[in-house]
Amino acid sequence: MRAFDGDDVADVGDVVRRLRAIISREEYQPGERMGSERDLARQLGVTRSRLRAALAVLEGSHEIVRRIGRSGGIIVSDDRLERNINTVESLPDIAKRQGLVMSSWVMSAVVTSASPVDARMLDLRGDAPVIYAITRLRMIAGRPFSLEVTHLPADLFPGFLSKDLTRPFYRIFEDDYGVRPQSVDETLDSFMADSRRAQLLKIAEGTPVTRIRRVAVDQSGRPCERAVDVYIASRIRFTMHHSGYVRLSATAVGNGGEIGRDGEAGNDDEDGRGGTA
Repeated sequence: MRAFDGDDVADVGDVVRRLRAIISREEYQPGERMGSERDLARQLGVTRSRLRAALAVLEGSHEIVRRIGRSGGIIVSDDRLERNINTVESLPDIAKRQGLVMSSWVMSAVVTSASPVDARMLDLRGDAPVIYAITRLRMIAGRPFSLEVTHLPADLFPGFLSKDLTRPFYRIFEDDYGVRPQSVDETLDSFMADSRRAQLLKIAEGTPVTRIRRVAVDQSGRPCERAVDVYIASRIRFTMHHSGYVRLSATAVGNGGEIGRDGEAGNDDEDGRGGTA
């Protein structure tokens, strides 16, 4: 490959400006596909090599991402990871599919007695149930992205703390224990980061963060994970696809307009399992 001379650099800069103009004019939203390299090169009347140089500039400034595969192409970006609500896919796999590299740092991993809420949410039996409590910091491109606290039933995953805990847990579940999370119940809320979370995530205290409380259930119907994930709100976007609507029964609405159990809503406490399943 030859180095670009001064005229080439100017030409690449012009292609960058024209690509930005297309994004602005067509009002592309983050996550939308602009097209393939071949289509864009034809549209702009430039060579593929010059287009790629311009795309590299935009990718470096997180304005687009390039993805391979059937659904790949040039995707408009705003440097946020997109996560579907109620997915059973691991976060590193989601990031990889979007052209991002995620790493994990294990901050603590201990065996401890289950709390009352652990016993309820994980359906733990016996007089003194035991769990693994694991805290990990997730990073993308070396920058803190989320803080993850996971509680696992110790009897379901013997020897779990001896595993490589930087790997995706769902992969360890399936590969080493034959446990496959089949469904998840999640609740999502937002708040301002307190001093502890702000320090760990390297953000200012009071920065908006988004929290997901999750309980995963395996193929046998047993709860296998209880987790709380806290994301830097400016670095993530949540998506959801609906295929229809749920019709409330005539008796679902009671006095005061509250929706009863038939309407899939109720009064969950802070650690309840009501979610968007």
